[in-house]
Amino acid sequence: MSSVKKANDVVGSLYDFEDIKLSDKMFEKFATRMYELAGVDLPLTPKNHALIRNRIVKLLRRHSLKTYEEYWAILEKGSHEMVQEFISALTTNMTSFYRESNHFDFLQKVLPELAKKFGNDIRIWCAAASTGQEPYTIVMTACETQPELGAAKVRLLATDIDLQVLKKASVGTYEEREMQGLPPLQRSKYFEKVTAKGEEFWRAKDQIHGMIRFAQFNLMSPRYEFQNKFHVIFCRNVLIYFDEETTKKVIDNLVSCLAPGAYLVLGHSESGNVKHPNLKPLSRAVYQKI
Repeated sequence: MSSVKKANDVVGSLYDFEDIKLSDKMFEKFATRMYELAGVDLPLTPKNHALIRNRIVKLLRRHSLKTYEEYWAILEKGSHEMVQEFISALTTNMTSFYRESNHFDFLQKVLPELAKKFGNDIRIWCAAASTGQEPYTIVMTACETQPELGAAKVRLLATDIDLQVLKKASVGTYEEREMQGLPPLQRSKYFEKVTAKGEEFWRAKDQIHGMIRFAQFNLMSPRYEFQNKFHVIFCRNVLIYFDEETTKKVIDNLVSCLAPGAYLVLGHSESGNVKHPNLKPLSRAVYQKI
């Protein structure tokens, strides 16, 4: 009887959470904070209202809170952990291996050219690494091109604002469903099967894992201060979440990080938003710094 009562209490508590209303006023507070922290533009629409409500209600459950106002009061105190949790909850992380594959065909084509032009140290930045499939695809492409690169080595910096997904990327371990898009040949060549807690996973081999340095970075930083210029920057499917003003600032900063003649790669859906005096469009969502 007690177990039945306990189950009913759990179901009841879930329904209680479903009944919590997110006011437009609280929506605007959360949306404004996300814009300030990550540049993500969330105007008040039914879709965005549902997105914020559904994602933050999970945080209410996690912290045993009863209202959005209670969560806001905690967030306002500004602890690093709570801010990171908030960013992680509202960040969309959709990725896969070889996504928008023509960009990796392009990379394979230009890497030998970059080796001749810039010498033995080719620097690439993946500015929205998410859970890691994109940076691992970049270094696999570099490995496939290595015979044409001679002594040149590719170094990749992979960054993301979301520490949670960045941690997963740095570990480089994936479930079977997360290996979508990776051809069987590359899978067996660059990943190995491991077993943990009775479950099988795929783990990136040292050959590609060692080519990547992972670090947190916020594209909303006023200036991008790196020691060296990059020869290729991948910043794909991020600008779609920014407004026009933020997009311009980010593009300006990205261009400032490129060596002359280097390349900027954006997402397919973002190519129409970019107009910069120092960028020359080459192909779909691929630009070269003039």
